[in-house]
Amino acid sequence: MKTLATAGLMVCSLAMGIGGTLVYQDQQSSNAPQAKVASAEIINLKADLLIKGEPSLGSPNAPITIVEFSDFECPYCQRFHHETLPKLESEYINKGLVRFVHKDLPLPFHKNSTQAAKVARCSMEQDDYWLTYKALFTKQNCLNCHGALTIAQTAGLNVESLKECLKSGEVASIVNSNVSEAKLHGIRATPTFVIGPSQGDKHHGKIVSGAMPWPKFRLLVENALGKTLSKP
Repeated sequence: MKTLATAGLMVCSLAMGIGGTLVYQDQQSSNAPQAKVASAEIINLKADLLIKGEPSLGSPNAPITIVEFSDFECPYCQRFHHETLPKLESEYINKGLVRFVHKDLPLPFHKNSTQAAKVARCSMEQDDYWLTYKALFTKQNCLNCHGALTIAQTAGLNVESLKECLKSGEVASIVNSNVSEAKLHGIRATPTFVIGPSQGDKHHGKIVSGAMPWPKFRLLVENALGKTLSKP
């Protein structure tokens, strides 16, 4: 569990930094909004995010990093996955301009999202996190009827290894840590993005909520790149 052990360092660091794991206690109804489709007000992050050990795409030396707080059962997160992430990959991530980092924010009124987050995390042991990430969003409508484990197995993951990983409780601690960190920064909607210059194992930037259209998201990326690359 080398990869998960690395991510586990983040759990310990967060607990030391804010006095223990916070509990996401907001009670929301099943018809509560999951995110605004258009961009919300852009505000600065209160403190650094901890991103060591989190699943990521792209070079750690990319000029900017985008941290995503997402929920596998959120339809707006699925929209981002289908409509925006492929363009972000081809135009920025694959060209070494953006590093994309995932953090989990399973919302309490989505009964399958926490298990999906854990299964995806366990896929890191098989070096197939992004394969599972894609499968869970592609088959989001099947989460309720088949479950995250079956979806991951269908995508080619070893289901027995996933089950063993889930028994350890380590991934649950990591997911809970992500939720606590989101709450600490006032991040409650999914998807939410934190966009800013790359800083190694920590991240600071502006918080943007919503599955906005690609042209609007692209403009945010270009603005962040412009500010970063223009610095001496």
